[in-house]
Amino acid sequence: MPGEGERLKAARAGDEGAFRALAEPHRRGLLAHCYRMSGSLQEAEELVQDAMLRAWRGLPGFEGRSSFKTWLYRIATHAALDAQKAA
Repeated sequence: MPGEGERLKAARAGDEGAFRALAEPHRRGLLAHCYRMSGSLQEAEELVQDAMLRAWRGLPGFEGRSSFKTWLYRIATHAALDAQKAA
């Protein structure tokens, strides 16, 4: 099984499976994080989906100055804050 660095390189090259392998282990924690921020399970699920999409689209900009997990949580936090502003 390839390491995180190899999966990240593959995901940056457009490999959705590699991205999924990087992101899916964090889905449950992201859902809890988004639930704490939104107070709604349904909204939290939507926020996680939004965060995953933002991460996929923003992957070329990930510089690796933090861990992938930290970067993913930062994206989820911003998604939740954006949703609160829009409400």
